[in-house]
Amino acid sequence: MQLKGINEVIRLPRLGKIKLGIKKDIDGTTYPVPTDHFVCPEEVIKVFGEKPRKLRIMFPTNDQAQWASVYLRCYSESRRLVCLGNERTALAMVNSKTGDTELREKQCNPSTCCAFQQGNCNKVMNLQFMLPECPDFGVYQVDTGSYYSIRNVKGSLAMIYNSCRRFAMIPLSLHLVEQKVQPNGQNKTAWVLSLMPTYSLAETQRYARLPPEQVLVLPPPDSEAPDDLFSEEKLKNNSQNNQSNEKEELIELWDRTKRKVWQLEMRDYQIARYFMKYFHFDVALKDFNSSLPPAKFSIENLSGFLKDIESQTQCS
Repeated sequence: MQLKGINEVIRLPRLGKIKLGIKKDIDGTTYPVPTDHFVCPEEVIKVFGEKPRKLRIMFPTNDQAQWASVYLRCYSESRRLVCLGNERTALAMVNSKTGDTELREKQCNPSTCCAFQQGNCNKVMNLQFMLPECPDFGVYQVDTGSYYSIRNVKGSLAMIYNSCRRFAMIPLSLHLVEQKVQPNGQNKTAWVLSLMPTYSLAETQRYARLPPEQVLVLPPPDSEAPDDLFSEEKLKNNSQNNQSNEKEELIELWDRTKRKVWQLEMRDYQIARYFMKYFHFDVALKDFNSSLPPAKFSIENLSGFLKDIESQTQCS
C-alpha cells in the first residue's frame, strides 16, 4: 500500500526562467528594461534562436492554478518577495519582537493596503510551461506584472478550454506582440504576452481528443553521420544549409499532409494500402497524430501521397 501524500505528488523541476527584459545600470542603480523578445537560457536559444518572439509550449496538467497563478506580490528594494496575497489573506515578512523577520498571515485588502495604494504591490502572473523541443524534462517560467499580458493569457485559456475541454499536452504558442495600452490613461505601445493555438482550431481539437501520452512524441532521429563512419575532411563538402532547408521543407510538407488527412477524414485502410503499394512500408492513421514527421517519411513519399490525394479530391 502506497504512502498517502507522497506518491500522489508529482512535481516537475523548473529548468529555468525566461525573462521579458534585461537589467541595465543607470546612474549606479540597476533597473529592468523591457525587450521586444524573450530573453532565454542557452538551451532554449539553440532551439528558438537568440531573440525569439514565439515559443512552442505545452502545459503539463489541466489545473491552470498550478501553472498560471496570479497573486498580489510586494517586493523589497532588493527585489525580494516580502508579501504574497489573494485580496483576502496574505503571507508577509514582518518584524518580530526579537528584531528578526518572520512569515505571518494577515488580512489582504488592497483598498486599505499602503503598499498597494503606493504602487509597490501589484498583480503578478507566474506562467510555467514545457518546451517539448528542448532537452530535459521540466518546466520553464515567465513572470509578468502587465495587466494586458495577464488579460491576454487568461482570455486565451478560457477560449482553449471552451473549445477543447482540457489544457494538458495541447500544442500552443506563446507570443510576445506589440499592443496599444493605456497605463495611467496615456496611450502607448508595449510588448505583451499573447497565447494562441499552434495549429488551426480544428486541428487543435483533434489533438485534444488524443490521450495526452500520444500527443507528446519523440522527434525522429537526426541525419547526422556517426563520428566513426566518415572523416571530417569527407563531411565538410556537404552543405549544412541544404540539410536545414530540407528539414524545414519536410516539416512544412508534414503539416500540409496531416491537415489534408484530417480534412478528408481518411480511413486507416486507405492510408495503409497506399503506402504499401507505392512505397512498400507500413503506415497507419495513428502515425499522423505525431507533431513531427516520423523517420520513415521523406519529402519524396509525402509529396507523392499529397499530390495523389489532392488530385483525387479535385476529380471528385
